[in-house]
Amino acid sequence: MYLTKVTGETCQTEQLAEAWTSPSPVTCYLDCTASYPGRCLSTVYNQATGACIPGGPVFGKIYSFNESIPRSSPNSALFFVNSTTPACNTSNGFALYELCGTTVCMYLSTWRGWFKDAVSACAGMNSSLFIANTWARFALFWSVSLTYLNIDTYLWLSRNSDGEPFVWGNGEPLSDKMKALWEPNQPDNWGGIDHCGEVRHYNAPNLYGLNDVACWSDRAFICEPNN
Repeated sequence: MYLTKVTGETCQTEQLAEAWTSPSPVTCYLDCTASYPGRCLSTVYNQATGACIPGGPVFGKIYSFNESIPRSSPNSALFFVNSTTPACNTSNGFALYELCGTTVCMYLSTWRGWFKDAVSACAGMNSSLFIANTWARFALFWSVSLTYLNIDTYLWLSRNSDGEPFVWGNGEPLSDKMKALWEPNQPDNWGGIDHCGEVRHYNAPNLYGLNDVACWSDRAFICEPNN
């Protein structure tokens, strides 16, 4: 087992339970996984005090989520095991992107299109429009979209009509917890036509998260290979 160590707030997690004292980062992590099997995926360890905080999945910084750890501390660090690197055929424009232990094979569009065009283009490459249905996947999507595209980008989040909930492309509803990702005052269904999901970057990170937009808006998009 190789533990990745990250300091600062670049990578974060959610606290599972109260802290305890541990003699080392490795012991802290092993005790955590033994106490919370399948749930403990990270720990925050304070080298000065020996405090061990159990954590869940690791994700990049979510600006609209205020309950993450670690907080700013010169003595604390986040420890986790990187996820398995997926297979990725890079001969057709796909590449591997990683953030805080999560690695995904992605295709970044070189043109903009309507939502249905994005879905169709991904399908034509035996892939799907990206589904950001976890903190880790959204943080990675946001980072890649901002860093490499830096333009408004579709993800596979939509609804059929007014009043219906937004649903990911795999049929999973946008959870109450993940609704914290909406930008302030969004979704607003402006003009009664905003039924597709995007991220916007014109004022990042002050403007951060999801926005609803008309599905015939021209946007960049990101695809992920189908299993």
